[in-house]
Amino acid sequence: MKKHLLIAGLICVATIPPAFAVTKCVKLSSSTTCSYVYSGSYVVDWKSNCTTSGTSIAISGISQCSSTSGSSAGQTATSLEISGGTDDRYCWCKMTSPAVSSWVFSYDFGSASNCAVSCANNCARDAASNASVRSAMFSNLSD
Repeated sequence: MKKHLLIAGLICVATIPPAFAVTKCVKLSSSTTCSYVYSGSYVVDWKSNCTTSGTSIAISGISQCSSTSGSSAGQTATSLEISGGTDDRYCWCKMTSPAVSSWVFSYDFGSASNCAVSCANNCARDAASNASVRSAMFSNLSD
């Protein structure tokens, strides 16, 4: 009986294919040209359409109003603080597709209410037209 189990186990091991790592190729760089897509008001999701080497790539992401201040557009952060109050006036953007970026600082809206209205649109616009934000967003990508 042990002999039959051993043979069956060896057959299973021999027939199961090995797993290989998957590499995602994303052709995004600071020279990629993008166009702004209006997101609406009081939303967190944003989208821009990009073209690189003749290939169209839709990028999308999330926005966050935070109490973590940024010194200039394009500054990156791995985490953000959210006060839940009037201090959440700093707009941060994160690309989530086709790859995941760090949080990238976009703009100081001066008030949490203004940030809540327009942060997602600012992220889409910056991804399309602000080379500092786009360069930071397209650097150090992950899945």
